[in-house]
Amino acid sequence: MTSLLPALLIGVASPALTQPAPVAQGIFTNEEQVYFDGEAGRTPPPWTGVQIDPGEGSALVWQTIDRFGTVLASEAVVASADRWRIGDCTLGLTASPDGAMTFSPQSKGCAGAAVPLRIDGAGMTLRLPDGSTTLLRRARPFTCWLTVKRDAAGSAGATSENNEDWLFKSNMRTHDQGGRLRLGGGDSGAPEAIIRIRNVVWPEPTRNRPSLVLYVFTPDDTNRAVAYGWADPGAVRVGINQRWMQASCTLDGAE
Repeated sequence: MTSLLPALLIGVASPALTQPAPVAQGIFTNEEQVYFDGEAGRTPPPWTGVQIDPGEGSALVWQTIDRFGTVLASEAVVASADRWRIGDCTLGLTASPDGAMTFSPQSKGCAGAAVPLRIDGAGMTLRLPDGSTTLLRRARPFTCWLTVKRDAAGSAGATSENNEDWLFKSNMRTHDQGGRLRLGGGDSGAPEAIIRIRNVVWPEPTRNRPSLVLYVFTPDDTNRAVAYGWADPGAVRVGINQRWMQASCTLDGAE
């Protein structure tokens, strides 16, 4: 996948921003827009994910990620209380009392670049290189365990409770805006299983209720799930057991 956004190292020079703004930190993806645009027969924007973490001192690190959380690229960004500079693009910055950050392109270098227009508690509005915009919803981090039943003697992978019949891995980090994890395949002796978590809010006029959904995929088709389970979006844990694989994911900080 071609990265639309670089990973950004944001250094804050102004005394007014001596600590990273909490609203600018987190994981953001446009998983929901991509999915529902496709369902409605519209051409969806490219899938885009951004993870913004605290750096040293007053800095932030802004990274583009793929669906599995792999970091794609990096670029230095200079920031102050009233502007960000990303390469040749200068963005004016206005901060609201509620913490929202609104950006306005102010230089020719912003033309044809992917730049943030707004970051708030719900997510990020991103202007794409073609001038269109996409909404990246803010994700919640989850920690999961995943196990897959072996069908052959494997030479790699951890086991749980000395059970060599199952490939097992814990402390796997992901998020609920389309984050994916995989386990198995290769020389593990177990088939590859892929899970994805979505905090789904269906657009009107559907009668479907919002749900926290855990999907299972195989590498043969990573778009069509072979199984899924769901819980209330307020649940702190969601799990699934398909006999050949099992998984459980817990919201970070819930326990």
